[in-house]
Amino acid sequence: MSANLKSLESYSSMADNTSNNSPVNLLSLDGGGIHGASQLIILDEIMKRIQAKKQLTEVPKPCEYFHLIRGSGTGGLNAIMLGQLKMSAEDALQNYNKLAAAVFSSDNHKPFYKDGKFKASTLEAQIKEIVKHSHGGYTGDESLLDPDAGKDSSGNVFVCAKTIVNVESPQRFRTYVGLPNQGPDCKIWEAVRATTATPTIFKSIMITDPGEISSLYMDAGLGHNNPSKEVREEAMQLFGSDCHLEVFLSIGTGHPGSNGFQRPKNIEKILSLQLIKTITNIAIDCESVAFDFARQYNNSLGIYFRFNVMYGTGALKVDDWQRGGDVLAHTNAYLRDSDVVKMIDKLGKTSHIKNIW
Repeated sequence: MSANLKSLESYSSMADNTSNNSPVNLLSLDGGGIHGASQLIILDEIMKRIQAKKQLTEVPKPCEYFHLIRGSGTGGLNAIMLGQLKMSAEDALQNYNKLAAAVFSSDNHKPFYKDGKFKASTLEAQIKEIVKHSHGGYTGDESLLDPDAGKDSSGNVFVCAKTIVNVESPQRFRTYVGLPNQGPDCKIWEAVRATTATPTIFKSIMITDPGEISSLYMDAGLGHNNPSKEVREEAMQLFGSDCHLEVFLSIGTGHPGSNGFQRPKNIEKILSLQLIKTITNIAIDCESVAFDFARQYNNSLGIYFRFNVMYGTGALKVDDWQRGGDVLAHTNAYLRDSDVVKMIDKLGKTSHIKNIW
């Protein structure tokens, strides 16, 4: 089976596959600047509702449920916390908020905004702290590769970034081995830095693999901020075209609408306008892919689920982390919407939790 967009109908039909393979659940997390907390709030609610539906004693972790997780930008950070570091959605949200408070604060602004508005060194330090405290004995410099990851396990993760010399074809950073073009053998924090290196926000990162080959990486960019296509393609390679697709969950970081971002003031005006344009383009890019997937999965009921908050006019400034309460308020209001409630209930009824291989 080919892995291009045209193969979607046959890929969707895996829900009716009669093979003995166990079901596969996929999670796709959009990029979207600093508003990545929104998707973790949504995912936390989904996991809690699944717990209630399945009458589980504990809230399941996403790594116990999803076999493959792909994130872009801040969604890549979330993917690694959820999959590689095996956090609950609630724990990932706490870590995300702590990181955002340090990284997107006024204290972390660059004096002349060269190579991005915020200091990447602070982001690196925060990622290392998250890794270090995720498991006993970790130092913060752990390898991205997980010896227990692969097609026979859940919680596999990959993120993407582009090299400066080849901006057309993003490189995949994987926690598992076994596929062609494996990608860099790097540290967890390096992979996160690479996928979050949006030019107007953070500078690019130089990564040197064990073969002493160095490449300069930046985020995957437009066309890849909603990574659903890459998740589908990777799943076919990793699990085989005869696997049984149970759930494909895609979560955004929020859509600003036509006037959803606050306009900047004073000396930050020029750079902030560039940042607004970047984040707005990301949002439009993500929704374009989501619309395409919703249309093509329309005949496969109960497989594809898309959640994304629509913010109100003037609700958020792109780099105002102190208004995280607004993200929470908008997301909780979205989760109370009757159509969203029904969609989460439907997802919970069709899901498999734990021991699914």
